[in-house]
Amino acid sequence: MQKLVIAHIPAPIMGSRLKAPQRREQLIEVATHLFAKFGYEATTTAAIADAAGVTEPILYRHFKSKQELFVAITRAMSEQTMANWAKLIDRGADPAEQIRLVATEFPNHLRQLSDAYHVIHGALASSRDRKVLSVMREHYGDIEKFFVQIVQAGQASGVFRKDMDPKVPAWQLIHVGIGYAMIALNLSNFDFVSVEQTVEFIIRGMK
Repeated sequence: MQKLVIAHIPAPIMGSRLKAPQRREQLIEVATHLFAKFGYEATTTAAIADAAGVTEPILYRHFKSKQELFVAITRAMSEQTMANWAKLIDRGADPAEQIRLVATEFPNHLRQLSDAYHVIHGALASSRDRKVLSVMREHYGDIEKFFVQIVQAGQASGVFRKDMDPKVPAWQLIHVGIGYAMIALNLSNFDFVSVEQTVEFIIRGMK
């Protein structure tokens, strides 16, 4: 088992007095890094507090449990993802083009949120915690709704076939995203596979 070594936190943050919103954000950032490096199950609240330069009682003022930290990380990631994708699809009126824009930007999006994706994928593969699994269902449910709305708009405008359940291509896109992210983050020698080309096959199947 990998030994849990406390992450280095920049000096200006360690031990400094932060306002409640800033401290909460800092704790989320530190927890994300430790969960990504060592896994959700192996990381303790004591380790998170130590890495953040605070005591556990201070951590518990902001988050009642490790579960609450995971929930905060996942929801922050979902909100950032949905906001980013909403801006992207504003650039393309055509639903097929909207999906292409998300696919093109996805590798960069993945790099920016790499620790959060490690956390999500690690929990997806190993966690049996009901609250953790519940917030992950919520996360993927938000992504499903996002793509379903695009597909339905394409069906209404005649860009996509109407004889299909929009959830089917939505989940094909989600599966591509999960698969690409897990490979690209862990096996970089295989990241040459183009997510845009893979998504193009899905788009063609919808026409």
